[in-house]
Amino acid sequence: MTNQREPDYDALADRLTGDSPLEAAAVHVGSDAAASGREFLLREYGSDAAISHAIRRGRPRVGASAPGESATVRGRIRDVEYRAFMELVAELGKPQSELVRDAVHLLLEHHKKLV
Repeated sequence: MTNQREPDYDALADRLTGDSPLEAAAVHVGSDAAASGREFLLREYGSDAAISHAIRRGRPRVGASAPGESATVRGRIRDVEYRAFMELVAELGKPQSELVRDAVHLLLEHHKKLV
């Protein structure tokens, strides 16, 4: 239910591990190395903002680009519900957190709490 695009890791791996032989490259040190690394990152990501976003620590906030942690909801369920839930996790191949977010979203839609 998220609108964020997942990176195409297969395309990235193909691009970075292609069959082309590596060419010898100049060795940079100190400020030359920093400048060379920055040029590389700008070529790959296109802007300082994109670089900052890519190297940001921690998990991304769910459903928003605002910095900080997303709200956390905790709850307990019966064993029989947990076993069924874990079967669904395995069946769908989705993380528990995504399924819980989907369930909360459906519940809020059902009770007309979402605009």
